[in-house]
Amino acid sequence: MSGTSSPLDPINGFSSPAALPLSGGTPEEADQAIENRLAMVRLGMATALYYALRTKHPPTAAHSLRVAVGCSLWAERMRLPAEMRDRIEVAALLHDIGKIGIPDNVLRKPGKLSVAEQLTMDLYPRLGCEILSGCTNDAELLSIVRYSHAWFDSRRNRDAPRAQSIPLGARMLAIVGAVDAMTTDQVYRPAMSRERAISELMAGSGTQFDPELVHDYCRMVQTQSETVPRGVVTRWLQQLSDSRDDGPWGAGNVIGSTDIARVDCHQRYHSQLFDHMHDGVVFVDADGIVIGWNRALERLSGVMSEAACEHLWTPELIELEDSDDQAIDTENCPVYECLRSGVFSSHQLQIRGREANRVPVHVHISAVSGRRGETIGALAIFHDASRQTSLEERLVALHEKATKDALTGVDNRGQFDRALAELTDFASSSGPTFSLIICDIDRFKQINDVHGHQAGDEALVQFARVLQKHAREGDLVCRYGGEEFVVLSPSSDNPTATRRAEAIRKTIEQTPVEALGGAPLTASFGVTEYQSGDSPETVLARADRALLRAKDTGRNRVVQLGAGRSSDEATVDPRGGALAGLMSWWEGGEQSQTELQVHTPVPRDLAIEKLRGFIADHSAEVLSVSEDEVRVRLNVLYSLGGRRRADHRIGFEISMQLEEQPQDTDPQAAPLAQTVVHVQLWPIRQRDRRLRELASCIDQVIASLKSYLVGSVVRSATAP
Repeated sequence: MSGTSSPLDPINGFSSPAALPLSGGTPEEADQAIENRLAMVRLGMATALYYALRTKHPPTAAHSLRVAVGCSLWAERMRLPAEMRDRIEVAALLHDIGKIGIPDNVLRKPGKLSVAEQLTMDLYPRLGCEILSGCTNDAELLSIVRYSHAWFDSRRNRDAPRAQSIPLGARMLAIVGAVDAMTTDQVYRPAMSRERAISELMAGSGTQFDPELVHDYCRMVQTQSETVPRGVVTRWLQQLSDSRDDGPWGAGNVIGSTDIARVDCHQRYHSQLFDHMHDGVVFVDADGIVIGWNRALERLSGVMSEAACEHLWTPELIELEDSDDQAIDTENCPVYECLRSGVFSSHQLQIRGREANRVPVHVHISAVSGRRGETIGALAIFHDASRQTSLEERLVALHEKATKDALTGVDNRGQFDRALAELTDFASSSGPTFSLIICDIDRFKQINDVHGHQAGDEALVQFARVLQKHAREGDLVCRYGGEEFVVLSPSSDNPTATRRAEAIRKTIEQTPVEALGGAPLTASFGVTEYQSGDSPETVLARADRALLRAKDTGRNRVVQLGAGRSSDEATVDPRGGALAGLMSWWEGGEQSQTELQVHTPVPRDLAIEKLRGFIADHSAEVLSVSEDEVRVRLNVLYSLGGRRRADHRIGFEISMQLEEQPQDTDPQAAPLAQTVVHVQLWPIRQRDRRLRELASCIDQVIASLKSYLVGSVVRSATAP
């Protein structure tokens, strides 16, 4: 880091090591420097406060740590003085410390808070300042914590500071915290893709967030790896654990190394068994807190483990109903009945499925007893009783029959092409979304050149084993070609796939390869999700573009691209128009040109980057480029049948003119910009203008533009 100010000692008892330089060096050295600077927080009172928060509510502590890392990376980019960076990092780590004083029934409630509960929750920034004021007199740090949730245009609270009067650290913390919250699974909604979260952030600039900081942050994340901050988080968490004293109060004097290894083996066994069970399983403790939620229950209910754990169990969490479609309340919930009585029970019930449909389930609930026979929790097993064969089950059957890659034993390229086409067709017909992970072994040619082709073959086999080990039921793992592999995952979105790709990446870099002298491999990953208007080609092209970005930014990392598909977004069926209401004007005869506007809440330079992705992924031919307009030609597939694929394409010319417009904001605030893309498109060939499939092809183009720009169509028209 640059700067000559003395290191900050924001909390009494902190050690103050010399400022660590962050500029220059490799990305790995920069990460290590950030980690070392954050590690200062491990010393003194802050460590105890962070552990207290993690004990109270682990998800909140994990959120605070991610936000601290994000603020640290951003502060380094902005080249803030060392003292200010230190203060922002500490404030970010402890900005939610006030939640220690929030009652569990409010903090852990999985549903919507009542007015009284929301008023209680709103107290935690003030409570946090009261807690911190007992161990620091740094007024600036306390001010960052106090106003970390204040709106930039805070008209609702006249006493709160507004605009630039809010401390810089608080304005930064609000932005990083909001993006982390949006890209993390919550009980009430799944995680958003990063691009969709950035779009929401842009929409709130000038009102909730500082517009200038929003634009700077968005430009930073455009080139930032998806998981570099998470890697720092993981290492720092490990350091936090390792920093505990193993003296007379440590566990080391109680359990020998052999016993520890045995306990670890049993834990890993039970963890693997838990996550690979076909039926959904949930554990709750004696207080009704969810402490276990396996992958099968994630697939069945659509609620992720990260969102459900550490919250109170309520029937509303999965909309539990009896066989007569009557909602089950907490008082009559069989899980709580089991906790009270300790008696096993079995029920025929219904839950909300991942596609918001009702799924009949057999539920078996049993009490978990302690050493003295007391009830310490309950175990509920949910067995899917529906007769409809899921897409995952059909893919499993297809997987077993498919032709395998001779070397690695995973599926081959042909199987991948068929499965990708089927999943795309299903998703475009209002079916569930899916994700695609494409991965490539780093510097594989050097392995062959240095160790020989036999060692290269062993590396490929070991790489494939790691992918298969991390595959869920219904996933398709394929060797795409050479050292490239793909994982096709039904009913998986961008955030979920990104977390899985990062888990695979870590396992690979920690797994020694005997043929390489015990050295591990590293790999780069590109992740994407189906979004409206996609074809199999655009999904694959976007994932490949993410992979290339991962390699260009340093290798051994995960990059996610694509906005994904939001729950309220219309889907596009290539066999017929499906953008509700948008194409109603098409009925009634031949048309030659379509005109529309797409509004996106990002400035012009970011909109250009998004359009570059659209052009690249659709393999569009650029006809002309000017300062404000680009004209391209592309082909759209309108049918998957027939002998010749080329006979089922319609060629279009598209003109896209970009206009940056100011948004309505407070006259005293900095002007905000959004981009309006004026679109004109028309079929190239005269014969295509009478085809009945023309409307669905136009639907696909419009939906795809909306997805790439994460915008909205505000007007559509035709020209003769």
